[in-house]
Amino acid sequence: MKKVLFIEYFFPPLTPHWRSVAFTKYLPEFGWEPVVLSAAETVSYSKDYHMLEEIPEGSRVFRVAHREPPRWWQYLRHTLKIAADFPDYYKTWYSPAYKRAANILRRERFDLIYSASPTFTTALVAERLRKRFGVPWVADFHDGWAVNDFLDRNLDETLVQPLRWLHKWRIRKAEKQILKLADRVVVVHPHVRERWCQLHRIDRAKIEVITEGYDETVFRGLRARALYDDRITITFLGNYYDFFGEYIARFSRLVHQIDAKAELVFIGRGAASVQRLNLPNSTCMMHIPMRRAIEFGMGSNFLFLVMPPFAKWTPSKTYDYLRIGKPILALVPPDGDAARIVRECKAGCVLDFDETQMKTQLSAIFRRLSEKRLAAFRSERKYVTRFERRELTQQMARIFDETVHE
Repeated sequence: MKKVLFIEYFFPPLTPHWRSVAFTKYLPEFGWEPVVLSAAETVSYSKDYHMLEEIPEGSRVFRVAHREPPRWWQYLRHTLKIAADFPDYYKTWYSPAYKRAANILRRERFDLIYSASPTFTTALVAERLRKRFGVPWVADFHDGWAVNDFLDRNLDETLVQPLRWLHKWRIRKAEKQILKLADRVVVVHPHVRERWCQLHRIDRAKIEVITEGYDETVFRGLRARALYDDRITITFLGNYYDFFGEYIARFSRLVHQIDAKAELVFIGRGAASVQRLNLPNSTCMMHIPMRRAIEFGMGSNFLFLVMPPFAKWTPSKTYDYLRIGKPILALVPPDGDAARIVRECKAGCVLDFDETQMKTQLSAIFRRLSEKRLAAFRSERKYVTRFERRELTQQMARIFDETVHE
C-alpha cells in the first residue's frame, strides 16, 4: 500500500474540515495509507470530540503543538489594524510542524505529500518538504487565497494602508509559488480555478476540481423530525459570517410578509448570531448532534442557503442539503457555483436579491406548496450521488496515483 503524509492543521478533535477526515477514512480502500500531521489538542480552537469516532482505528496521527500569541497582543494589533500575520494566524505552527514532518520523512518512505489549506501555513510546510525531500506534492485548497473575496474584505477592514497592499502582494506571490511548485493542485470551487488561471497564468490542466460532499453513513437510520406541523418551516443548518445577517434579515422579512406563521429554524453555530437579529418566528438550536440536526432538516418544508452577492463559492452545507432532498431556497449569486449546482440538480429555486423579485418568487413557491405541486424541486438522485465522500475520495486517489506515476 502506498503512503501519503497528510499535513492538515484542523483534524479531530479540532473542529475539522470534513474533507480530510473523509479522505483518511476511505483512502485505504483505494490503496493509500494516510499518516496525518496536525495541530495538538492544546491549541485554542473549537473542538468536537465526537469527531474522533470518525478516525479509523489504527490511524497514525502526529499532533504538533505551537505557541500562540497572547490574546492581549492580538487584541492590541487588531485595534491598531496592524495584525498582518503571514501566511496566516497559525504561522507559529510552521517551524515545529516542518521539523516533525522532516523527522517522519527521514525515518519512513512516503510516496506523496498532501496539504490541506486553509490554513495556508500547511501549504508552506509542504512546499519546503517538497524542495528538501523531492517527494511529490498535492496541494488541496478548500478556498482560494489571493482570489478569496472574504479574505480581501477582511483585510480591507482590519489592516491599514500601506500594510494592506504589502500583505496582499505577499499573498499573491506565495499563492503563485505554491501553484507553480506543487505537482498537482486540487480546489473545491470551480470558479477559483478559473480565477487562478487568469491571475497567475497557471496551466488549467494542472488544477483539478473535487468539491465538498456528504457522507452517506451519516444518513443511515435517520428519520424526518418535524418541529412544527401547522406551519411552513424553513431550516438553515450550520454557521455563517456575521455580514450575511442583512441578507438573512431581508429573506425573513419577505417570508413573513407572505406568511406570518412561517417559521425559520436555525440549527448549529449560526443560531447564536441569529438570536441577535431578533427575527420574527425564528427558532434557534445551537448544541445538538449533527445527525439530529439533519433529521430536523428532513422534517422541514424547505432548506435555506445564503451567500452575499459577491461570493460565488458553494457552502459545504449545500451537499448535505442535496442529500436531505428537501427543496432549497438559495439566496446566492446567480452566476456562482452554488446556483449552478442547485439548477443542475433541480433541487430548488435560486432567489433574486431584488426584494420585489424575491417576494414574487417566494409567493409562487408557497402557493405551489399549498397545492402540493413541488415535485419539480426534487433533487435528481443520480446527480446527488456524485458528491458522496467515498466517491470524492476515489477521485482524490486517482489524482494521487497519477501524480506518483508522473
